[in-house]
Amino acid sequence: MALGLIKICGDPHCDAIYHNCTKDFKKCLDCGGTVKMINEDTYWKKYSNYFFQYDANTHQYFRPKQQ
Repeated sequence: MALGLIKICGDPHCDAIYHNCTKDFKKCLDCGGTVKMINEDTYWKKYSNYFFQYDANTHQYFRPKQQ
């Protein structure tokens, strides 16, 4: 399952993760902090169990499942 561009919020008090981001997506929609891009391997190893995961386009909850 390809997840598109994945970005996480860099603010230590915010756990937001955004999927299907565009390259110009630069600010967290929850706290306004700067987001940074991560690759899919890093996502599955470290961040896949985080609760606050969103589709960047719709801001709906988005929880991918690993196959």
